[in-house]
Amino acid sequence: MRGGVPLAFFARLLGGQPATEESDGYDGYEFWLGADERGTGGALIVMREDEPMVPDEPYCLVWGVQEGTTYGGVRSVTVSEGQVEFDLAPGNAAELDVPRTFRITFAPDQTETVRKGLQRTLGEEVVA
Repeated sequence: MRGGVPLAFFARLLGGQPATEESDGYDGYEFWLGADERGTGGALIVMREDEPMVPDEPYCLVWGVQEGTTYGGVRSVTVSEGQVEFDLAPGNAAELDVPRTFRITFAPDQTETVRKGLQRTLGEEVVA
């Protein structure tokens, strides 16, 4: 565990929303998976800028309640019924202080919501 945040958790709260310059400081999209409303039981937020300042890093991952942040580095994401598995580049995993591969589970009926949210934030070429 990093700072008391589990490395694997069941996401009871998940969803996404557009981000705007006025309210969020950038135009893009946010998608989150959280064990609870405060993120103390585990949380992952993926944010993507529509017009990133650094083109090679259009998205970032935030682990826990601001426990760690990394830009880019997601090698692949596999979404299957009721779970998602992330494979990160070693340096990015180290920045988040998580294993290179980790899994988050969720209610099986949310599988397509998770797939579409992660495709919107990470890109269709990364999410299977």
